[in-house]
Amino acid sequence: MVGGLLVAASAVGVFSAYGASTSGPSDHYVVLTRDLVPGEIIQPDALALAAIDLPAGQRRVSFTDPGILAGTVTLAAMKRGQLVQSGDVTQIDGRGDRAELSVSVEPGNAMNGDHRYLRGGERVDVVVTFESGGSTTTRTVARDVIVVEVLNGDERLGSVGRLTVVLSLAPADVEAVAGAAASGTVTLVRTTGMHR
Repeated sequence: MVGGLLVAASAVGVFSAYGASTSGPSDHYVVLTRDLVPGEIIQPDALALAAIDLPAGQRRVSFTDPGILAGTVTLAAMKRGQLVQSGDVTQIDGRGDRAELSVSVEPGNAMNGDHRYLRGGERVDVVVTFESGGSTTTRTVARDVIVVEVLNGDERLGSVGRLTVVLSLAPADVEAVAGAAASGTVTLVRTTGMHR
């Protein structure tokens, strides 16, 4: 009789373990419903919840509420189905009323084109250096400019050795930045995370 009880208890334990293994994850995290490019503002229809089991370290940097991510911007290319984590996005306010232009910059004046420091979503100040009459003048022509994308020199004909950086900025700053790019040496100063 005791043997029968042990067999029955064992069967219940196996069934419970099987049920737990086939019930699937109970936690839901935000994933993408379509591919996104660097610097793209995330729309609500690009987000969905998926049931995923994550280790504690990944849970801390993942999102359970799609609403938190709507309106943020991607820092790199992202693929459909990808889990969205805090290092993938940044917050950008008021980009809808901003203009976009591209400037050609020497790598040494733009974090050497290193995507760890300069990529879509980063914020920069645009500094220009002019030489006139034997003297050099340096000044900031635009602040809090958003980097949309950084293109290596070999990705655009005629720009070998230089970077083409697409910028999103206030319309009032467009002429100053365009003039700086045409007549001076442009330096992009990374200001991401600075409180002003």
